[in-house]
Amino acid sequence: MSSQPRRVWLLCSNRWNSAITEYALSSALALQKLGWESIFSPLASSPAALRARQSNLQLVTFEHFGLTEAGRFRRELKRIKPDLILLFGGPETFLSRLAPGIPKLRFRGQDADGHLPLSPLATRWSLHHCEGLITPSGFIQKRFAQVMGAKPVHCVPLGLERSLYQLERKNFPGSLRPVLRIFGRLDPVKGHIAFFELFQELLAQWPTGEPQPWLEVVGQEANLTGENLRQAASEIGLVEGRDWLLRLERVADVKALLSSTHLAIIPSLSSEIICRVAEEFLMAGCPLFVSGVGSLEECLFDSTAGMSYRGLSRSDQLAALRRWIPQSFGETFETREVRAARAVALFSLEQMGEQLAAAATHHL
Repeated sequence: MSSQPRRVWLLCSNRWNSAITEYALSSALALQKLGWESIFSPLASSPAALRARQSNLQLVTFEHFGLTEAGRFRRELKRIKPDLILLFGGPETFLSRLAPGIPKLRFRGQDADGHLPLSPLATRWSLHHCEGLITPSGFIQKRFAQVMGAKPVHCVPLGLERSLYQLERKNFPGSLRPVLRIFGRLDPVKGHIAFFELFQELLAQWPTGEPQPWLEVVGQEANLTGENLRQAASEIGLVEGRDWLLRLERVADVKALLSSTHLAIIPSLSSEIICRVAEEFLMAGCPLFVSGVGSLEECLFDSTAGMSYRGLSRSDQLAALRRWIPQSFGETFETREVRAARAVALFSLEQMGEQLAAAATHHL
């Protein structure tokens, strides 16, 4: 790829503030940091449009990406003259057939991509006009490589702005009890209640005289209410205010939350293809205890990053927690700095930009 500035047009039909929206925005920002010119095209009234404005990205919005927008698409294509088009959903991928001769890469990393069967015929037909795919993990890369034939499938993990999630000494854990946190939206798929059961068993056998772990659930209601969680915890035997705490909020100071956590818990039952929360905790130096679904295990870059309890018996899960809680509770700030530095090297926006640019070299 030549050293001259490149122009990338990113089209995203996602209507929600989802992990795909996060990935699309991060792609635009990552390439912009690398010196590319990013033009971002979301739906006009979507969270992606609002966040793009807040990030000062060049914005060209669409009301939708149906064929009735074909004329507008062609006009914008002629005006923008992109060197590369990145696509994040089905409607814009179909519309991009009207841009022959311009390299196109399609992102695939929806929850369904991790478990639904992939038809080689249907997949190749829908993407025949694209030069290749971008995936957020090796897990998804491998699934699509099996059906895409000779077309390349590039693995580019999500990149994050390091200044938003960096480890802070002033918020380094100093509590008298080990602090475990589950951070993110309240949704049955996130596995809160399943972890409650494990946590209650852990407390029942916790040694007398050792600092007892404290669990915080932090996030906003989605497909599960706070009352649902409180009722489930109470039925299991957990006492709010003694064993755990529910914080229904949009966290203003994320760095403080991450930095003050001893052990991050990600107990999801499915999903976790893009793994934003796992990366956030690691960039703040916090180790992970994860269910291992989706792409989560790929975030565990070495044995110090945490562990997955996928496939373990209940007794082995409890034994693993019993090891990791005192270990993380006793960590020094310097230990956390080493972990954070390793995570930044893997999951920063700068690294994402380099990997996206490397993928583009195959096609520009």
